[in-house]
Amino acid sequence: MTIRFKALPTEGVRALQRGGPDAYGLIPERKISDGDGVPCRHCLKNVAAGQAYLVLAYRPFPELQPYAETGPIFLHAELCERAAEAETL
Repeated sequence: MTIRFKALPTEGVRALQRGGPDAYGLIPERKISDGDGVPCRHCLKNVAAGQAYLVLAYRPFPELQPYAETGPIFLHAELCERAAEAETL
């Protein structure tokens, strides 16, 4: 079995970084990273200590269905480059 980590699409991330609503219609919370355990779901890198990041609710499926769980994710608050697609880890 292959595990793939896919970065979120840039268009949606930019909307969130501009203050757009999350999956629950709320504005993402802005925090400052301590440098530990804050993985950005767009660039797939940890947010460095002292950098701002967003905490928000994300639902990866467009329609409601049994597997459409909503969960918290992190994004850099400032622009970051989307991670390239890769076939291996």
